Amino acid sequence: MLPIICQQLSRRGPGWLKQPLARVPLRLQAPVLEAVLCRLLDEPLHRGELVFLQGRRLQVWVPDLDYRLTLTCSGDRLRMLQDDNADVVIRAGFNDLIRLGNRECDPDTLFFQRRLLISGDTELGLECKNLLDRLEPSLQPAWLRRGLAGMAWVLRQAECRPHGKGMAAEDKT
Repeated sequence: MLPIICQQLSRRGPGWLKQPLARVPLRLQAPVLEAVLCRLLDEPLHRGELVFLQGRRLQVWVPDLDYRLTLTCSGDRLRMLQDDNADVVIRAGFNDLIRLGNRECDPDTLFFQRRLLISGDTELGLECKNLLDRLEPSLQPAWLRRGLAGMAWVLRQAECRPHGKGMAAEDKT
């Protein structure tokens, strides 16, 4: 029964997030997301590892959420932009982003499986992908690690075969 519930969550969960994200204006999202991203990337920001993003625009597109997050680096801070114009677009499904964040998949694997797509300035995109690879999970806030671990657990359960019958449900990310 648990795998079936988790399969439903993994398939329908992104759709449930779609409406709230669409309804909350960027002016309310930006301060929260900027603070979280700056916290996650605090060390790389202060070590100058995001200098490649100065004055450039990175967009993370999550198609199953119909959500685009456009970022730039200004000084030692990440800033969200309302503009959808970007130098590079990194596209991945919500469930794959959960797996990336929980270190259950690496960006290269998803990239070669065409589940992590980079368009536009591919050199800039590869620098961003490589930065993801270097991020230390231990530097993530505990609440984020726990949240990602919980969501990744649901995704793993969704891949279990219920009572040995049939095939594991396919992830639609």
